[in-house]
Amino acid sequence: MVLICDTEYPSNSKYESNFELYPYPLSSFQKYAIEAILEGQHVLVTAHTGSGKTLPAEFAIQHFAKMGKKVIYTSPIKALSNQKYYEFSQKYPTISFGLFTGDIKTNPDADVLIMTTEILMNYLFTSLDVSEQNKKSNLQFQIDIQNDLACVIFDEVHYINDVERGQVWEKTILMLPQQIQMIMLSATIDNPVGFAEWCERGSNEKIVYLASTNHRVVPLSHYGFLTTTEAIFKQVKDKELQQEIRDMTNKLIPLQTEKGSFQDTGYRNIVKMTKLFESKEIRMKRQHVLNQLALFLRDREMLPAIVFVFSRKNVELCAKEITVPLLEDDSKVSYIVRRECEQIIRKLPNFQEYLNLPEYNSLVTLLERGIGIHHSGMIPILREIVELMISKKYIKMLFATESFAIGLDCPIRTAVFTSLTKFDGNGERYLMSHEYTQMAGRAGRRGIDTVGYVVHCNNLFPVPSINEYKSILGGIPQKLVSKYRISYSLILNLLKNGQTKDFHLFSNKSMIYNELLKTQNGINSEINDLTEKINKKIEYVNNARTPRAICEHYIYLESTIKTSVNKKRKDAEKQLENIKMDYRYISDDLKSLRELIDMENKLYKNTEFLEYNKKYIESETAKICKIMIENGFIEKCEGNNDEYSLTLIGNIASNIAEIHPLVISKQMIEWDYFKEFSPIQLIGLFSCFTDIKIPFDMKLSVSNTEDLFLKNKIENITRYYHYYNELEIDNEVNTGIRYDDALNYDIVDFSMKWCECQREEDCKIFIHTDVADKEISIGDFTKAMLKIVTIAKELMNVCEIIGEVELLHKLNQIDGLVLKYVTTSQSLYV
Repeated sequence: MVLICDTEYPSNSKYESNFELYPYPLSSFQKYAIEAILEGQHVLVTAHTGSGKTLPAEFAIQHFAKMGKKVIYTSPIKALSNQKYYEFSQKYPTISFGLFTGDIKTNPDADVLIMTTEILMNYLFTSLDVSEQNKKSNLQFQIDIQNDLACVIFDEVHYINDVERGQVWEKTILMLPQQIQMIMLSATIDNPVGFAEWCERGSNEKIVYLASTNHRVVPLSHYGFLTTTEAIFKQVKDKELQQEIRDMTNKLIPLQTEKGSFQDTGYRNIVKMTKLFESKEIRMKRQHVLNQLALFLRDREMLPAIVFVFSRKNVELCAKEITVPLLEDDSKVSYIVRRECEQIIRKLPNFQEYLNLPEYNSLVTLLERGIGIHHSGMIPILREIVELMISKKYIKMLFATESFAIGLDCPIRTAVFTSLTKFDGNGERYLMSHEYTQMAGRAGRRGIDTVGYVVHCNNLFPVPSINEYKSILGGIPQKLVSKYRISYSLILNLLKNGQTKDFHLFSNKSMIYNELLKTQNGINSEINDLTEKINKKIEYVNNARTPRAICEHYIYLESTIKTSVNKKRKDAEKQLENIKMDYRYISDDLKSLRELIDMENKLYKNTEFLEYNKKYIESETAKICKIMIENGFIEKCEGNNDEYSLTLIGNIASNIAEIHPLVISKQMIEWDYFKEFSPIQLIGLFSCFTDIKIPFDMKLSVSNTEDLFLKNKIENITRYYHYYNELEIDNEVNTGIRYDDALNYDIVDFSMKWCECQREEDCKIFIHTDVADKEISIGDFTKAMLKIVTIAKELMNVCEIIGEVELLHKLNQIDGLVLKYVTTSQSLYV
């Protein structure tokens, strides 16, 4: 039973001494969350960014460390995991912290293990593995869940709603033993009570405290901002209109108050001004707009500000366009920031390689002016330098993409939007309300500001309609819908962990099962309603003035006319005329019969849909098992057709998560464990599974590698992807695997050429010619190389399990071939 904590926390609580540990008064939701932790219950904290929802998590870390218990802290992205590791290590020096992100592994025996949620999910599957060899090979860390683990903290748990990755959170929560406390930190979500009920998982062992707040400690005010040049006054001679323009430009125009009231007057003024500018063909250059805004924010002490730009290329261009001085006259930042950046970089063994980068010097030049940039295409080390400079309060204006809104700590006063639309892979669309709220929520520093400012650069984008604008600013929480998928990996992992039958029972505990039940209840209600109406209608039709048989025959004749010709058609038309003459009320009675037929058809469809819903999970599971049986991954046990077991190839596939498990395991067997491949050719092959961003007009649709042996193997992989895609379509299943543009042929030769770069100078030339020519950012190139290494490590685990020494030796060389120069897994936080 979920405990909804929506009232003021009672005074004189027995936990008062815990609350008094803090130098400021706690909010009620924080007190309820601490009570839940001390009572040994789960807690779901939903609150806006900057409301202090991390406090309960930090309380739990300290509380369980004192008890000698371990804590796992999960986050959605590697960058956030790295930052939390650094932040907590600095803040709590007496507590040990470990970090596991796939790229980095440190301190596996620590009190608190920080990791991405995928790492925890894979651990939970593997830790149950009946094979000791699998345990030894696959686990990055070992922990006695039953006796040592006290709780799991899920930071940004609203990621359970993410289209591609949401199922990871769902499966992880499902697999956690009931006695482990869960502390879940979330942005505001739709129907948190329903989510909390599901988290209890039908157990009486623990309840969920729902500690929510819609109150922002630092409220937000939203404004438009317009600027112009003196050129407009040469065209507009009317003195009153001139004054109106001056009153509406270089000022904040209210769009939404702190209490969430949309300001129609402000909106109309923005529309009026932008239309006037258009009519006079006055178009503001972005540089002018950004500098006027920077000047305005500086002079009114509204800095630091984060400026959201929905293009990585434009992030850097916008930052370089700022020419007005942002730093205070007596600021030492411009004199010390270069030295401090160098001191930070010098902790790395290859620091000189970073110091020699033009990207490093460009970044430091911006930092010297109080300007920062942050996007996923940057070299990770340079991105971390920016984060550290933010924490030192050296940055006055940070230009960043949307990804910065994900959990990363950034004490700022003002959030600026250069656009209200973004490209989502299919086309430009307006920001969803929850996306806007997440970004805008960065504004306002708790304990420093009384209000946070959100400013829209209305010169830079078309003004949305008033309803669209209200919708974006409306703060409507994202609707929570299960992203759970019954996949090959799920079945394979359940088998690996000793479950040999009834795989659907695991999925029956998922959120999708609850959604199916809800749908079934709705259909049942509709069926009951329809049945009642049908019974009444049958009685009416059977007692109508026109006999039912005559009406049915009339409808039959109507249908034959559509397909008949000549004499048959004329005969049917004549019969219809005769019936009309003999039965004067037939029109009304036909209407009733047709209504009955429509209702009966609807009842039939609803009944069919109900049966489909009831059998959905079991049916999907059976279809996936059928595909894997037919392709040799699992087999039915002799003497018991209800039970299954893994084949050799199935065992290999069960240990693969980074790429399509069936495709790569099949090829491993067929290619005799890559016997004819060199380590460099393996790198070329694995590059096909990277998700590197290439300009559309430069992207390859087929492999064009000069290595004919490798080209043939890549074509085999492509055929297998098509094969399994067709199988899923034919069997009407969706395993969650992406097949459209799943393979990337663009960096096959490119990645193999990178392996040949030995000296620093070779690497530098390659990065600034080959990589640049393909318009690939160094950050994206680094991520691609790290993905190749992760695939290699996963296959190394497989080799250890099955004893494949020759392939293990080849895979072991990959790390050293691709991770070099500035393309590494290094982090300033570790």
